[in-house]
Parts: sequence; C-alpha cells; structure tokens
Amino acid sequence: MLHEVARVNQKEPHVRRGWFRDDYFDIFTWQAANGDVVGFQLCYDLTSYERVLSWRAAKGYSHHRVDGGEASPIKNRTPIMVADGLLPLNTVLEEFDQRAVELDAMLRTFLRRHLVQYGNAKPGEIDKFQTGV
Repeated sequence: MLHEVARVNQKEPHVRRGWFRDDYFDIFTWQAANGDVVGFQLCYDLTSYERVLSWRAAKGYSHHRVDGGEASPIKNRTPIMVADGLLPLNTVLEEFDQRAVELDAMLRTFLRRHLVQYGNAKPGEIDKFQTGV
C-alpha cells in the first residue's frame, strides 16, 4: 500500500511537494496552492527495472528508465534517467489500482487518468507528449 512520506523538503513557496511510496512505486507530486496538480513523477517497478513517467502541466509527458550507473563494482556512479520505450499500461494500472486505494480520491483519479492518457496514446501522439520535463 502506498503511504505518504511525512516530511518532504518544500523548495518552492507556492507549490506543495508530496511523496508517496511502497515497494513498487515512488510517486512525487507538485500541487499549486489551490490543490491543482501541476506535475508528477511516477516511478515504478523499483526493484526490477525502474522506470519513470513524468508529467508537467507546462511541458507534457516523458518516459524514462533509471540507469543505476553501477556497471562496475569498483565505481560508484550517479543514477541517470535515459529514454525508454512504452509504458506497460496494464501492469502499471493493475499495481496502481491495488496500491493507491488510500490516496486522496481526487489525486488518485488525476494520476490514473494521466496514466491511461499516456499509455493509450498512439505512437505519433506520444511524440507530441515527449516535450521534456
């Protein structure tokens, strides 16, 4: 079950950052003072093949996998995000529906709607969403 991390560093005075996590997801949200979601990062499949779906109101969607940077046991490299293929929508939605039941209903609906929108986009439509984050 996703639970909210109690203490999240708030860097922007007019935007509230939230963090929800469990063993499959890390979900970061940015909400304006009026409660509107202005961005999120949904990190999924954390222990196996971590990927990130990002969305910002002003920029759109991007989808990446996390390269842990640890190709060698004698080097400690910084993880980076690199472009990745399609979102495995059915798997992610199934996990989300099971794990997000305790999230605020409005936030849960918002996130799910954006997952479906991105996951059901046709290849040509995905390009217009990939405007960077």
